[in-house]
Amino acid sequence: AKVPKCNYVWPAIWLLPGNKDGQGPYGTWPCSGEIDVLETVHDQSFGTFNVVAGYGASSDGCYPQAQMSCNTCKPTYCTSTTMNSQSQADRYFVQPTNCEAGDTSWEEHTFVLNWQPDELTTWIDPVMSWDAQGNLVKVEPKAEPAAANGMKTWKTYKRQSTPTWLSVGDYHQQCFPAEVGADAPFDIGFKIVLNIAVGGYGGAPCVWGADSCSTTCGGAIGSELIMSDISVWERRA
Repeated sequence: AKVPKCNYVWPAIWLLPGNKDGQGPYGTWPCSGEIDVLETVHDQSFGTFNVVAGYGASSDGCYPQAQMSCNTCKPTYCTSTTMNSQSQADRYFVQPTNCEAGDTSWEEHTFVLNWQPDELTTWIDPVMSWDAQGNLVKVEPKAEPAAANGMKTWKTYKRQSTPTWLSVGDYHQQCFPAEVGADAPFDIGFKIVLNIAVGGYGGAPCVWGADSCSTTCGGAIGSELIMSDISVWERRA
């Protein structure tokens, strides 16, 4: 994919179950999960990889402010996400971005998601190996670019070492005991979602209805997220 940058664009490559509201067998968003393969804003040189889950709650918020409820996240819920803007733990390096030099797009990169029971991994431009029959047999991180300054080009979440994933286990086990898997909500089918927004998280200069949307962020008009290929492999038993 070629991902747009600068002008406070906020592109994303992500996955949701069911419809645009994330409606799945465990409820609407966030009860049935979300996987963010890529989010990046403006001049960031990195992408963020996040897993989002949640559980129904007696009021909006998480324990102890609210108690768990089997309400399928309607109308109130707790959101449990690995996203942390105060840390680099959810980030992987892509390439430097210089908006003053007119770098309004990254070069084309390959974003790879490996989805296995209890484990999710994203790489950027990994080394991929195939056997003589054309089967994908290995995915390895590429050599770390000097510009990465120690930031990895990949990120893994394992359920047993990811507190935000573990925290939704009681909801799934108690509310859906007959059909739930141990790694819920990431034991169901998801759909790929592509989008471009403008702004970003807290402190973004462009918010809905502000004049800055046509001034500071006006250059975002015409930005494109270009996908040249989407491929899916399934591990054989």
